[in-house]
Amino acid sequence: MRAIIKRKPELNKEWYKGVELVDKPEPQITQAGEVKIKVIAAAICGTDVSIYNGTEALKNSLSVLKTPDVIIGHEFCGQLIELGSATKQHLVKLLYARQFNNKAVREFLAQHQQATLADNPALLQFLQENFYVSAEMHIICHQCHQCRLGEGYVCRNTIIKGLHQDGVFASFVVVPVENLLLFALGEIPPEIIAFMDAIGNATHTVQSVEVKGKSVLVLGLGIQGLMAIAVAKAMGAAKIFATGVSRPDIGITPQVLEEGRFALAKKLGADYCFDTATPEGKAALNEAILKETDQTGVDAVLEMSGSYKALEDGFNNVRMGGVISLLGLPSGTMAVDFSKDIIFKGLTIKGVIGRRFFSTWDLMFDLLTHGLSEIILANKIVTHDLPLARFEEGFAALNSGEALKVLLRP
Repeated sequence: MRAIIKRKPELNKEWYKGVELVDKPEPQITQAGEVKIKVIAAAICGTDVSIYNGTEALKNSLSVLKTPDVIIGHEFCGQLIELGSATKQHLVKLLYARQFNNKAVREFLAQHQQATLADNPALLQFLQENFYVSAEMHIICHQCHQCRLGEGYVCRNTIIKGLHQDGVFASFVVVPVENLLLFALGEIPPEIIAFMDAIGNATHTVQSVEVKGKSVLVLGLGIQGLMAIAVAKAMGAAKIFATGVSRPDIGITPQVLEEGRFALAKKLGADYCFDTATPEGKAALNEAILKETDQTGVDAVLEMSGSYKALEDGFNNVRMGGVISLLGLPSGTMAVDFSKDIIFKGLTIKGVIGRRFFSTWDLMFDLLTHGLSEIILANKIVTHDLPLARFEEGFAALNSGEALKVLLRP
């Protein structure tokens, strides 16, 4: 099969820019608890862009690879094609765990008994014909202290498919059945399922703070920032402020920013948007926040950009006793005045990684099936839908800022 790979970095050597489309063996089930999936569509994530660009943070992560290269990609929508011998009972539990808004599924379950369905040879065909699938691509150990506490999303032995093991920029992928997610046809459009992993990052970031009735500042208007705005709005945020940065050197003039990302952010739920590329923009942000919050500052800051300059805006505009949640991955280091900016302000700082198992997915499913999917589709968040072989176009569009979300189809 054709697959997109990144070669293992060598420490003490500069990591190369780019990825490669090569022939790879089709993955096979090697454990009884695994399933094999045909990839229908996969989405390029910001992490994939960082891998493409050879950033230092991802170089360190991929330096632990036990193979010479890895198939990248971890956001996808697919179809089950093969089941490991110990997976059927778990799949049956997933089928009976919730009500599906699908007549064929309801009728099928009504005709079978949960205790015997796992032995029915029609199970796989039924799943193939009536469900899309995706998966939580953080593979956890279930044994460390965090896992035993029910905090698997911070498992210290996490393996991420698409970083540490082969991912989804290929025709097929194999995952543990316990990480599988089922979506009956008609519940969520497949092009949205294909990047639910990313929507989940934004949902987890919003989920990490109390936003209902609160004022929120979202830093960065990439896909994660835009999704955070949409999720925060859906979860009842009272006021949403957002920031972006104009870059005339690469064609992102203030007017382009205003007519592009700012206009979209407001459609998704932002009340105010500010260009913080200049001191005047930063001052306007601060003035508006103080005016709208009775000279207090915002209750919560969601840092989605991976920019230390943006984080400075967060410290400058959060209220005393507020919360700053960090999702963006900056490079290098930042000097912080802990006494002034954190301790004397009584701030809570939260680092956000991945999604909570599986409460974030449940929350995301509820939001998407109650209007968020329609909002995402109406605002054309998926800007590029390309064959896998045209991956360079997708990465170029994301690096230039032209694209929001890019799908690749094997």
